[in-house]
Amino acid sequence: MHKPSSVRDYLIAGLIAISLFVFFGLYLSFRHGALFGAPMTDALYYPNKALAGVAMTMLALTFLIGPIVRYFDRYDTWLSYRKEIGILAGFLAILHGLVSYYLLPIKFPRVWIEFSALEFGAGLIGAILLVALFVLSWKSIILLVGGGTWWFLQRWGLRVTVIATLVHVYVMKWSSWVTWYTTGNNLPALGLLLTLFITWVVAVRLYESLFLFRACGFATKEICMDIEIKSRGRRFFLLSFVVYALLSALMLLRPLF
Repeated sequence: MHKPSSVRDYLIAGLIAISLFVFFGLYLSFRHGALFGAPMTDALYYPNKALAGVAMTMLALTFLIGPIVRYFDRYDTWLSYRKEIGILAGFLAILHGLVSYYLLPIKFPRVWIEFSALEFGAGLIGAILLVALFVLSWKSIILLVGGGTWWFLQRWGLRVTVIATLVHVYVMKWSSWVTWYTTGNNLPALGLLLTLFITWVVAVRLYESLFLFRACGFATKEICMDIEIKSRGRRFFLLSFVVYALLSALMLLRPLF
């Protein structure tokens, strides 16, 4: 069913984005000792990192809100914000790409960026899909393609976008993460913490597709009405969250070891 645009819901999504940007900015400032005009790099390099973090987190939230609503009744109202959170995440992700391409000449010289490379190609695919998902959110498009087709395209478009985001980040940052783990004595990179978060979200949705829906996402069914299935989903959600929280804590405490 098409959800009409809501100024109130966009304001809430905007407040979430601003809060995340401030929090991530503070983390980067504490980790690097600067936010704007950091030495030996572009003035907007760290703010752009925070921007990317906000886009990643909000994209993951659109993927996570479904399970939260399914397993915890008190959060049912969160579902009404998913569309606006997703659209804003798409705009922020595209803005991140534009800033990286046009305003960070030291870190990302244009002659160095090859969109045929896996990390940049995955990022470009993700950005294109986000634009497509935004267009698919228009009521006229839903009426044109039909509700069933629209829902299929939305579900799989978001899935491929999340996978492309993970590929983009993992390929680009993996070597630096390994270096940090083996030799670093600083706090973990913001991207590492957020990638762990979005990986946990993917694990939750993958468990649902394989063991609850049992259709790999090609078909849907109402699992909330089945008490046993709902209980299994909630149990996996909570246990996997504990694992995610412990891994995050170990990363944050790594400098003490």
